[in-house]
Amino acid sequence: MISSNQVFPWQHTLWQGLMQRLHEDRLPHAMLLTGPQGIGKESFAQTFARAVLCEHLSADARPCGACRGCLLNQAGTHPDNHWVGLLEDKKIIGVDQVREISANLNMKAHYSGYKVVVISPAECMNTQAANSLLKTLEEPAPRSLLMLVANNATALPATLRSRCQRITCTLPAQKVAASWLAAQLGPDHDAALLLALASGAPLAALQMAQGGQTSQRLNVLDGMERLLLNQVSPVSLAAIWLKLELKETLYWMHSYIIDMIRLKSAEHPPLLANPDARLRLQALAEQLNLKTFYDQLDKIREASRLAAGQSNAQMLLEDILINWRVPLKIR
Repeated sequence: MISSNQVFPWQHTLWQGLMQRLHEDRLPHAMLLTGPQGIGKESFAQTFARAVLCEHLSADARPCGACRGCLLNQAGTHPDNHWVGLLEDKKIIGVDQVREISANLNMKAHYSGYKVVVISPAECMNTQAANSLLKTLEEPAPRSLLMLVANNATALPATLRSRCQRITCTLPAQKVAASWLAAQLGPDHDAALLLALASGAPLAALQMAQGGQTSQRLNVLDGMERLLLNQVSPVSLAAIWLKLELKETLYWMHSYIIDMIRLKSAEHPPLLANPDARLRLQALAEQLNLKTFYDQLDKIREASRLAAGQSNAQMLLEDILINWRVPLKIR
């Protein structure tokens, strides 16, 4: 189990740099932590917030876990530590959430230290919320720290980004990530394969292994093969795939098609996101042309966008699968 106060091995340098600035009282009033999904940005922000509010940092610069501030944080009741995220069944961070924490930042800290606010995922703020936050950033309260956590910083308004000190979180080295992942999962899992499937993001790979998503991945490839062999109809396959997670199904289709484009385009065997399926993907790639693959990518990206709303999932899948099957019939 991952500790709530954990700093992952690939974050040590970043952690030490920020802790040095904390000790020297040189923290900015606002930071933007950005980088790929699945590398621990939220955990890092949460742990750093607890360190800022800890009254007796340990020798290794981690929250001590025993002081008043740490005990309150462990109970989730520290009055100077606030987390703003997506509410249940919501897809945006609304203006009322931001106004509440902005008002809180302008109040005096309860324990004469910092007031800390983490907003994640920051790119989910709607326009009103972002504009409201901008006013807070333009006139920051003393001894306040605002941390925005974003997978896609470019989705934030430039005016917000310009008022935050950007902290770029990068993917860990493959050796470091694989060693950590293997320690979490044990010898029964292929850490290198999981990392490849998760584009090098160790926490995403861990979630994939624990959530059983790897089996869904192969189910999607099975369906794509059966469809091209006329062993199943688009309508029947769409009905089967409805029992799976739509977002994950579209993700794996997208991943497979990208790999097939690589196999179709490269003179030498390329690195693949699904290296264990190379031969199966090669066989599929030989049956279709590049235009078909790029058309499918457009369809899948549009379906992913529509799936975030109230669109009919069955119709989205049927449209993609019919488009996938037609080129083979033409041949």
